[in-house]
Amino acid sequence: MTSRIAPAYLLLIAVWSTTALGIKWGVTGLPFTLALLTRFGLAAALAVILLRWRGHRLHKDWAHRRAYLIAGIATAFSMLCSFWAAQFISSGLIAVLYGLAPLATGLFAARWLAMPLRGIEWLAIGVSLLGLFVIFGQNLNLSPGGLPGMLALLAGMALQSAAAVLLKRYASTQSAMNVNTGALCVAAFLTALFWLMSGAPMPQQLPLRALAALVYLASIGSVLAFSLYYWLIRECRPLSVALISLITPATSLWLGHWLNHEVLAATELWGTGLIMLGLVIHSLKPRL
Repeated sequence: MTSRIAPAYLLLIAVWSTTALGIKWGVTGLPFTLALLTRFGLAAALAVILLRWRGHRLHKDWAHRRAYLIAGIATAFSMLCSFWAAQFISSGLIAVLYGLAPLATGLFAARWLAMPLRGIEWLAIGVSLLGLFVIFGQNLNLSPGGLPGMLALLAGMALQSAAAVLLKRYASTQSAMNVNTGALCVAAFLTALFWLMSGAPMPQQLPLRALAALVYLASIGSVLAFSLYYWLIRECRPLSVALISLITPATSLWLGHWLNHEVLAATELWGTGLIMLGLVIHSLKPRL
């Protein structure tokens, strides 16, 4: 990694490690479709203001509009699938299924970018995914509605992975901030449709903690993090960016331990070690 990529990679890991807690707080006392609309509507407004403040504007040529649609549609539907599936399956299973993102990304990249997975990358994914199973294996319980939820989650994960590869193909020269702003506008429009179609009522009072969480998700989780995400997709192999989905479940556990005094079992320690080993293996591939 270059000197600019490494800090961006670490910052994105830090933000996405806190996203799960932000989502949990953001939907407390709110319909999940309204929470999604609040997040992406506020994020789109902030992104447009920031873009104008920097003296830029949204480009309206076909190449940029295609990038906005790819990123915005994938983000909106992926988050919709994830929020809906969370009603039926455990957080552990969600983490493990999203751990398949590097594999899905690698398969899409092999198909659309002629970037087949190397043997060392298969090994890195396998070792890290084993670490996720070690950490969350005891919590992989399905409720009666678990199978539809699992299928929805897999669809959301595959959609996000496919979008990352398509953006690498079609938006590799575009500004990450520009792409993110356009994508957030598309996502805000779609989540507004989701909310209207769901018929969820508008609450008389917005819970303070939910509002704070949604502001955090909109500003830091969407405007900052997704700009970093799209920039990393432009600068790195899509698989390298997808590996973040293997790291963040483990880092979320450690944040809970440090900030909320949650007890870590031996399985969390062993699983974290396996994930780190997988990342070390992946980092060695250029030399090998």
